[in-house]
Amino acid sequence: MPPVRQPSCGEDDDAVGRNDVTQTRTRLISVEEGFIIPEVVDELRRLAGGVPSMKSGPIAGPFMPKLLDIGAGRIAEMDADGVDIQILSLSAPGVQKFDPDTALSLARLANDSLSGAIKAHPDRFAGLAVAPPQAPAEAAKELERAVTKLGLKGLIVNSHTGDEYLDDPKFCPLLEAVEALGVPLYIHPREPGAGLWDGLMAMTGFTVGWAYAVETGTHALRMIAAGVFERFPKLQIVLGHLGEGIPFMLQRIDNRYPFEIGVTGRTPLPRKPSEYFRTNFTVATSGMNFAAPMRAAIDILGADRIMFAADHPMEDQKAVVEEYLAIPLTDAERRQISELTARRVFKIAV
Repeated sequence: MPPVRQPSCGEDDDAVGRNDVTQTRTRLISVEEGFIIPEVVDELRRLAGGVPSMKSGPIAGPFMPKLLDIGAGRIAEMDADGVDIQILSLSAPGVQKFDPDTALSLARLANDSLSGAIKAHPDRFAGLAVAPPQAPAEAAKELERAVTKLGLKGLIVNSHTGDEYLDDPKFCPLLEAVEALGVPLYIHPREPGAGLWDGLMAMTGFTVGWAYAVETGTHALRMIAAGVFERFPKLQIVLGHLGEGIPFMLQRIDNRYPFEIGVTGRTPLPRKPSEYFRTNFTVATSGMNFAAPMRAAIDILGADRIMFAADHPMEDQKAVVEEYLAIPLTDAERRQISELTARRVFKIAV
C-alpha cells in the first residue's frame, strides 16, 4: 500500500486530502477499536486465577464475543453503524502483564492475527502493533517486523509496564524504533500504576471516567517533563479521550511551569510544555464525543490534531456515531476529524 503523499511547502494537509481522497463523501475512520485473541485471553485468565477485575484485562463478560471477532460479524456491525474503517489494536493490558518471553510470543501471534484480518478486509481494517515494553530491544525488533513486513500502522502501549513509564531511559530502544519507522505510538489507558492506585481506585464508579485519564495523562506529561521529545523530536504520540484532559489544562500548566522550575532551581525545558503537546501529540475522541469538549479541543489544538474514535466494543458504537454526528461542526472540521487526520497520522491511503 503506497504511503499518503505529504504536503509540499505552502500546501496544507487538507489540500493533500482533497487531491488524493477522491470519494464523494467523507469516510468515517475509527481509530481506537479493540480486539483480542484467545491465546491472550487464556494467559490473562491464568494470571488472574479466572477472576475478572479491573486488573485482569478482558477474560469474561459481554465484550468478549465482539473483541474476538475481527471478521464478518464486526464488519456487519460497522456497516450498520456507519463506520467505514476501524484501526484495530489489542485490548488493554495487551501483553504488558506477562514475562518477557511469553509477552513476545503472544505479541507476534497477535500481530500475525491482526495482519491476517487486514489482508482479508484491506478496505475496512488497519491496525496497530503490540510489542512488549518489558523487553525493549526485542520489542523494537517486533515493531519493525510488524510495520515493514505486516503493514501495521503504529504501536500501542497500554500506559505503565510493571509500574514503569516510557520516560525511563530503559525504553529508549523502543522509542527509537517508533521514531525511525515514522509511525505513531498510541498510549492507551489501563488500571493505574502502583503510585496512583490506592487513591484513584478507592473511588468506586470513577475508574474509567477519571482514574484511567489521570494514569494515562500523567504518563504523557512524564514524557514531556523528562525531555523525551528533545531526544526524539519526531516522535508522534496519540492519546484517546480527547487527550486525557491535558488540552484543557495546557494554559495552566504553561503558566505554573516556570514558577515551579524557578522555585526548585531545576533546568527548564527548552520549550513550553504546551508546545511539545501541540507538535508531538494527536488526540482521539474515544469516550468524549460530546459537543462542549469537542469544540474546546478544536479551539485549543485545531481539528488537524483530532480524530474520531468509537472505542468499540467498550462503548456502544452506534450510539457513539450518532453522538458524534450530532455535534455541530463545519464541513471542513467534520472531514478533518472523521478522516483526514487519521489518514495523515496512520498513513492510510484511499
